[in-house]
Amino acid sequence: MNRNCSAPGHVVRKSVLGLMVIVTLGFVAFCSRAHNETSKINAAENATDADSRERTTLLLNIFDESSGKPTAARFSLLADGRPFFPETVGKHGLRFVSIHESKKQTYVVTYARGTGRVEISLPKKTQTVEVHAAKGFEFLPVSVKTELTGPRQTVDLKLRRWIDPAKTGWTATDEHVHYDRLQPAGDQDWLTMLEGDGLKSAHFMVLKGGKVPGVWARQHSYGKDTQADDGVRWIRSGEEYRDSAQGHINLLGLNEVIQPISTGGLGKPATLVNYPPLSDVFRRNRELGGFAGVAHGGSLGRHPTAILDTVLGNVDFFEIANAHLYSRDLWYRLLNCGYQLPPAAGTDLPNYPYRDNWQPFLGSMRMYVRSGNQTGFDAWKRAVTRGEVYITSGPIISFSVNSVGPGKTIKLPAGGGKVRVEAEIATPIGWRNLEVIRNGVVVPMEVKRARIEGVDRGRISHRLEIDKSCWLAARGRGVPIKSLVDSISGTQPWIETDAVAHSAAIRVEVGGEPIRSSDDADELIKTLTLQREYYRTKGRYQQAEHRLRMLDLFETAIAKLEKRH
Repeated sequence: MNRNCSAPGHVVRKSVLGLMVIVTLGFVAFCSRAHNETSKINAAENATDADSRERTTLLLNIFDESSGKPTAARFSLLADGRPFFPETVGKHGLRFVSIHESKKQTYVVTYARGTGRVEISLPKKTQTVEVHAAKGFEFLPVSVKTELTGPRQTVDLKLRRWIDPAKTGWTATDEHVHYDRLQPAGDQDWLTMLEGDGLKSAHFMVLKGGKVPGVWARQHSYGKDTQADDGVRWIRSGEEYRDSAQGHINLLGLNEVIQPISTGGLGKPATLVNYPPLSDVFRRNRELGGFAGVAHGGSLGRHPTAILDTVLGNVDFFEIANAHLYSRDLWYRLLNCGYQLPPAAGTDLPNYPYRDNWQPFLGSMRMYVRSGNQTGFDAWKRAVTRGEVYITSGPIISFSVNSVGPGKTIKLPAGGGKVRVEAEIATPIGWRNLEVIRNGVVVPMEVKRARIEGVDRGRISHRLEIDKSCWLAARGRGVPIKSLVDSISGTQPWIETDAVAHSAAIRVEVGGEPIRSSDDADELIKTLTLQREYYRTKGRYQQAEHRLRMLDLFETAIAKLEKRH
């Protein structure tokens, strides 16, 4: 059973599979499933006078360079060249421990709250300390290395904003997070973490099974009236609904949990059947005020129904990226057949929580959404529906055709004509390439490179001849993410260890003709036909009519696709 386990003066050392604790000023802000936790008195509080004389207290100030005021930010430390994760960080700091026991993934994240000086007790006899600070992707990451000369050492860091997408209406969201939020009182810490990672919003989703038995990442409430909100940032509860065959879908902003959360034998108590169809779950989500999309690029599940659900009109967005995943092929095929599918992205924490020094913790993979000066879930949902989106794990990307951006449609007369394509990639970390694609295929274009005030930039400006209706987008690739390179050993085609960025599509209609691809429609129909046979012969159902209903959904989807030749 989940319970609050606040314990002044104690530090949680171990937490249950995949769940989290926040530690502030040496006390547990909240945690979960205490049956698998151990704790100990903070050693710093019981240190002897001799120990104290051998330790240095680091007094860390992180400022916003433009305002001169303290700012929330993530920081990491090296003590004598070795990573150091402090036990306590004082009242102006926040310490966050991520433990995923089945994957043996543990990571400690520390933040300055932006309210004052962070106090950190360094290991005994430390001679040098190196401090790194980062605040999302819009500020230049900074670091300093200093020799310790006394019992108290002050380090001041200034973060300088190099870009401000909010001035043109763009804000950042982590669309895919799995952590317990058990009490509203803990939400302020989550909002502080969002601020420190340069995010304006996040979706926290409950789920069941998979790597963690039972229901986990529980949320204290659902719906509009219980949204965590500080007037600038917000958090909304949601659900990742999963079936071992049909795959995973993200249900955002719904008013209540859709049971049984997982089917096809995932989780405990297990629902063994591959029923209901995810199509029904999508529809129920809409009835509950939610906004739903395919998760993980439709890559997970024995025979994922992402094509079926898209063709039947259930899908609001298509998640193409997580912190360790980048899956575009199916998304491209569906766009080629004329389906309007905004991309989405989020970390999928607590999977692969490790971070390079320049990376944010929350939102290491994120989506930028152009909701203008409006805030909250409803405005966010409208902007995603319009397709005013790009996703990134580092580089900031921009894209326009004839001066209009992602989600828009350009209309050309019969016979087509030329359009002006503009694309840009920018990052202080470095990048490898910038490409413009048409219907998923790279269009060769000249890229001009420059480095200006510590930021690497690439730019495309090109006149492109269009003679057939199509979609265009920009994508880019940044530097390798060392923490992912070191921690991922799989060979799945969707694994990604480079920083990436991708815009939503801009549609170009020629002579009023829709975007269509017979070849891609044929491939999708072929997949649906194979999947129909799987669900006929190997799908698990309680009643014969459930099997027949599933097969009828496939027949309907195939008939709809055949009309798109």
